[in-house]
Amino acid sequence: MLKTLLTNNKAMTASAIALLGVGVAMSITHRDFLWLNRFGALVVCSGVLIMARPVILREDIKINVIMETGFSHFDDAHYKATNEPIPDWVIQDRRSRTAVGWLGPLFVFIGTAATGFGDLLNTLVGYAAV
Repeated sequence: MLKTLLTNNKAMTASAIALLGVGVAMSITHRDFLWLNRFGALVVCSGVLIMARPVILREDIKINVIMETGFSHFDDAHYKATNEPIPDWVIQDRRSRTAVGWLGPLFVFIGTAATGFGDLLNTLVGYAAV
């Protein structure tokens, strides 16, 4: 169950966005953007977990192979040309490529920015320094 949750790109994206939202809400409620710093660190952790998808699944990202149809074995056109259903491993590999290629790094970047600069928002919005 935990493995299924940790390898679900949509659920992990939703959790990272929720953590960021909670950080902003707590910051506004407590009038201190250090809360955004704290939750930004959790967003970084979410990004790292997203990027760890292939490791959690224990399935390496596959290499790209051009098939006899002239299409990659990752391309839907190959399976249409051969009248075969798209294998589950292709779908899983695409999800891992998304997780490692841009989704995980995006949340690591967002979380790092929130952690590194969140407290500076106190001055910007006029909250008193603690």
